Order: sequence, then C-alpha cells, then structure tokens
Amino acid sequence: MDSVAAAVPDMNDLLHSIWESLRAGAGAGKSPFSVLQAATVGVDGNPQVRTIVLREVNESLARLSFHTDIRSRKVRELRERPAISMHGYDADRLVQLRLEGIASFVADEEEKLAVWKSSRPRTLILYRSPITSGSVIDNPAQAAPTDDADPMSGYENFCLVHVSVRRIDYLDLSNEPHHRAQFHLRGEGDFEGHWVAP
Repeated sequence: MDSVAAAVPDMNDLLHSIWESLRAGAGAGKSPFSVLQAATVGVDGNPQVRTIVLREVNESLARLSFHTDIRSRKVRELRERPAISMHGYDADRLVQLRLEGIASFVADEEEKLAVWKSSRPRTLILYRSPITSGSVIDNPAQAAPTDDADPMSGYENFCLVHVSVRRIDYLDLSNEPHHRAQFHLRGEGDFEGHWVAP
C-alpha cells in the first residue's frame, strides 16, 4: 500500500506536467498531443468531432490555440455555441487528457498575422482552396488550392482560435490502480484539482 501511495504525484506537479505535455504537442517535434480531437455542438444540435492541430499553449492564461479555415463548419458552430471539448491520448505512456473550454476568435490583426507568418507554407496552402470545406464536388481536384506565389494568398480564410481551458480530466492507465484527476479553473489560470475514481 505504501508503494502505491509513494507513486501518487503531487497535484500541482501533475498539473504542471499536463501543461508540459500539451506544450510539447504544440512544439516542433513529434508528440501524441500535437493533434487533438475537438468536439463541438453542430448547428443541427448533433455532436461533431474532428481533428485539430495544437499550435500554441499558454499555461499562465490556461489557453490553447489552433487555426482553421474561417469558412469551415466548426467556426459557424463555435460562433453559435463557443463550448468546445478536446481529447488527446498518449499510447506509449497510456495517458488520456480531456479538456473543456470556451473558444474565441482572434480579431487582433497583428496577432493573427504573426501566427500566419510563423506557420509553414505547407500548412497555409490549405487556405487557398477555392471551395469551402464540406462542399459537394465532382472530384477531389476541384478543391485543390490555387497555385499562387503570393505569401498572403489565402490569408482572408485564416482564422486563429483561442480556447480558454476551464476543466482538465487526466487519466493514467499505466498504474495499478489507475490514476485519474480532475482540475477546475477557479480564476486567472488557477486550477483546483482532486483525485476521482477512474
């Protein structure tokens, strides 16, 4: 029993390690948390899930960021209902993270432009597609991005999304018994955590 208790991490250390894992996901290297599954409420009221690429993590603001096409359905969904849930899983460490938050769209052109300019051209080419995501087409070639050398081509379709994290659910399946903790935002990046049954 003592050996199990000794393996239980301190709640503050655990929260910091969660943010570190997310920060690694937003970094340049490969990480299981580089891509997350994001769930929204569809305009028809049904749940919608898709993959997003984690672009930035700010622990002090309890904020995650991703970008997407402003013409996408998820933007319309988040404008109507800004609640969003995200899920990531590290198969090597057997760690699952679930995050809940509120999405907002960055209106500051300077901030948006800085992210655009720091992004890889291969990523930004997606915003040059002439056809809105989800549109019915005759063949995939119709949605091919336009061949444009202008580095700002497609910027009008670029949307930067910040997610203010309100709740974190951590599950570690590598331990016996499994460890599960939940953290709830109290204010200004300050989370209160407690252990829960897996």
